[in-house]
Amino acid sequence: MLKRLDTLEVATADLADAASIYSRQFGFAVTKSADGKSAIVKVGGAEIKLAAGDAAAAAIAAGGEGMIGLWLEANDVDQVVAAFKRAGLDAGAIRAESGRRILAIDPKLSNQVPLFIFDRKV
Repeated sequence: MLKRLDTLEVATADLADAASIYSRQFGFAVTKSADGKSAIVKVGGAEIKLAAGDAAAAAIAAGGEGMIGLWLEANDVDQVVAAFKRAGLDAGAIRAESGRRILAIDPKLSNQVPLFIFDRKV
């Protein structure tokens, strides 16, 4: 049902420092966005998105720096919703955005992890 880990989003107050850690200490190539508000670290077929600026400020204010989203790609989000229903759980609504259908899982159901499951069936 789930195909792969797509993106791990991490909020950081200091993008340059965070990018340097992944580059210098771990040897990963880091690609910074043109607006300077994020950077991408490719790890195999997945990526770590370092988010800074306004997008990350609210998350940092609420809980500090760290993971703000785990994105998993599914073959079909409807199958994920059906599996939740069979388990007696409400998966929530599917929204369409950026060429993907996205299911945002209630953090209460995912050990407080902000979990997003998507497919590309728009």
